Amino acid sequence: MPAARAYRLAQQLLPTVPTELAEALTKYNWHDAQLVERGKDHLILLADELAVARLPRRTDAQLARTMRLIDQLDLPWMLPTPLSAVDDGVLQTYIPGTAHPHGVGDPNTLANIVTVFGEYDTTGLALNTPFAQRGRFTNAMLTALDAVVADQMAWEIADHVHGWTDDEVGAGLVHGDLAGHNMHWVGGQLVGVLDWDYAARWDTALNATYLSLWHGVALEELTPTPHRARVWSGALGLYSLANALTWDISAAGWRRLNKKVQPRILAAYQALPYAED
Repeated sequence: MPAARAYRLAQQLLPTVPTELAEALTKYNWHDAQLVERGKDHLILLADELAVARLPRRTDAQLARTMRLIDQLDLPWMLPTPLSAVDDGVLQTYIPGTAHPHGVGDPNTLANIVTVFGEYDTTGLALNTPFAQRGRFTNAMLTALDAVVADQMAWEIADHVHGWTDDEVGAGLVHGDLAGHNMHWVGGQLVGVLDWDYAARWDTALNATYLSLWHGVALEELTPTPHRARVWSGALGLYSLANALTWDISAAGWRRLNKKVQPRILAAYQALPYAED
């Protein structure tokens, strides 16, 4: 039961938790918490505006490392810092705000976010590894994609993103999914950044890619490396197609997905000659 797991965590609060908050959490009725099942990896219990219980759906060997990373980071936004020990879940600080509306965004604000990530010193951080979320493109995956992506474009794109990663091109702090519900906004200002599980030392062009895809702002307005970011956008589209090939997806769903990602894949392929300038 999620509530029972949250109760157990509330009895393992860290000594750094302020006294008033600690008292409120130990007395809180977790059966009244709001259950959020948005993510595929975790259940979330919102304890009003006191705290958040993050509960893995299955054993998560990376959770303790992620909490160490969040404790290490010093960014200009709120982070979901741990309030409890890690024990089949963790209590974290509550971050106000909501996801930014899709398809819009202020280019200057977003470009500043890209800059902050790009300039951050990753020395000593407890980061995950590149490709941790989806894995590298395999030959089997790329062979399957040949049936739906023309002219072996998938192989060319994969070869470039693998090579950039191995050569540490643009290496810096990459969140891993810098968009949507992982970013909380209030009044047009970014308040906090959540879900750091897949943060890695990787090509920082990826941060601009995710922001551009969510906000609909041109990559040229977000990053000095728009061509490389565009190639990464195509790579993310390839992952979407590869996943869909393993599902029993409807014909209508397949048409919608192709309409969404095939232009990105073509744009990525066309950007390859300029992406290493």
